[in-house]
Amino acid sequence: MTMRTVRLKDVVLGEGPPKVIVPITGTTADEVLAGAEALTPHEIDIVEWRVDFLGTAPDVGAAVALAGPLAARLGGRGLLATFRTADEGGEKAISAQDYVALNSALIDSGHVDAVDVEFFRGPQVVREVIDAAHARAVAVVASNHDFDATPSAEEIVSRLRRMQEAGADVPKLACTPHDTGDLLTLLSATWLMSAHHADRPIITMSMGREGMLSRMTGAFFGSAATFGMVGRPSAPGQIPVGELNRILGLLGEWAPEH
Repeated sequence: MTMRTVRLKDVVLGEGPPKVIVPITGTTADEVLAGAEALTPHEIDIVEWRVDFLGTAPDVGAAVALAGPLAARLGGRGLLATFRTADEGGEKAISAQDYVALNSALIDSGHVDAVDVEFFRGPQVVREVIDAAHARAVAVVASNHDFDATPSAEEIVSRLRRMQEAGADVPKLACTPHDTGDLLTLLSATWLMSAHHADRPIITMSMGREGMLSRMTGAFFGSAATFGMVGRPSAPGQIPVGELNRILGLLGEWAPEH
């Protein structure tokens, strides 16, 4: 199967070692820009801007006005814009109409390289965001987050395949383990999807302390990226980026290519 890759600035997802993504979670414009400056000395491939943390969110004008100054401070790193809704562990609830409007405005701003769309917001919402993004050559990460449990391996693969079939450039799934068996389920499903079904990069992770190993070793099973943190984490189990890079470097020479 021919594998597609996804380029965000100079970083290519689906090629080479796993990419490191770090979120910015500022609640004000000043905090967001300071968060961008704090990333400067770190080895980071992609920056995720968690727009839902903004006190003004989901105000479209405020988000668009901040996107340009933020992108300018990232030193050429790719920018992934994410409004994580309260339904999937984010900071705020948002209507479907406002969700589409905010993502579309960020896409049209020309300052973001990718947007995240929650796959279970509904097929119409997903279609509108994907179409708007692809019209502007902006990549789409389709995501699903389960903060209660870990689905079966078959269900995880099914969700990732549906994201792929819907046209998302990067299917992503995160879930919550209750024991080591759940962690193994997530890693097994990642390998099954990567080895037998994926024709593009995928990202998976098991959250919390029990799932931390997935953030370190996901590349062995087919996950194209992992999330670290500088300062405040955006999800449970994220590892400080300096430690994460040391672990990835140690494991890298043995990691299989995908």
